Parts: sequence; structure tokens; C-alpha cells
Amino acid sequence: MKIRFFLFTLICFLGLNMSVAAQSSSLAAGTKITMFDDKKKNIENLEVGDIVLSFNIKDKVYEEKKVKSINKIMYNRLVRVTLSSGVQLTMTSDCPFLAEKGWVSVDPELTKSNKKYPDVKRCQLGEFALFYNVTSTDYVEITVIQGIMEPTQTYIIELEGDGAIIANGFLVGQN
Repeated sequence: MKIRFFLFTLICFLGLNMSVAAQSSSLAAGTKITMFDDKKKNIENLEVGDIVLSFNIKDKVYEEKKVKSINKIMYNRLVRVTLSSGVQLTMTSDCPFLAEKGWVSVDPELTKSNKKYPDVKRCQLGEFALFYNVTSTDYVEITVIQGIMEPTQTYIIELEGDGAIIANGFLVGQN
């Protein structure tokens, strides 16, 4: 009986560790994604084939990109980053977004497990995130970073080709 209990505990522990290690950059339900025509669509209403507005990091221009895939994952540990303008983005701690010093995330070590972001830095209060609105792209100060400990449906969006997704105005990296 003790051996069965030990094996069960070991399997649960390994399963939990694999699920944490498998965390992917996800955005919470309710996140507004900017479409190619500057209209906003809730992330949970996106469909494969939709055309979104994307930021080409290399050329520093906005482009239209097709949604290649969408995956849903339930998480109970997220972070919410709030800008001085009051705009918020709720995401997994490894989700990279563009700031004045380049790619940042709340947990850069976890983010670096994605080979696309080897130079990601820690997001800190007082720094400036790159923020998109219809008329301009500006830097807006990060004023709050808080943990969210409640089950939340999240979404992983992959576009055809590279580029940052515009989520609640933040320029967010994709997997």
C-alpha cells in the first residue's frame, strides 16, 4: 500500500512539474486583439484565418498577419501589468512584450526557454512599455505588476510569420 501511495505521489509531482515547465506565453480571456482594420476583437472570439495587425520588430512597421493557430489553456497563476494610462494586460508570467529596453517579461528565465527571446529582460515598475493606439505608438509607464491567483482561461495565438500581436495595446510576442 505504501509503495502505491509513493508511486501515485511521484506521478502527481512529475505531472505538476511538467505542466509548469510546459507553460507557454498565454493571454487571458477578455484581452482585446487589434484586427487589421483597427477594430478590436476579444481573444476568445478569434478564429484561425482571421487577419490581425502585427508589429514587425525588424522593420519597425505594422503589417497584416493571418492567425495560424489558437490554443486554450486554463491557468490559475497569472500576472497583470497596468500602465499609467490605466490599461491592463493579464497574461502568464513568461509572456514577453516590448518595452523601451526591448523584450521584457515578469519571469525572463522562463521566457528564455523560447528560443525566440534569448535576450528578454525583467519587467519592472517605472519602466516604459511600447503601447499602440490608432494614431501613434508611444511609451507608457508601467505602474503596477500583480499576481492573479484564480483559474482563468488563457489563449496562445500563433501568427503566420514573425511579429508582435497587439493585445490591449501592448506589443506582445508570440510562441
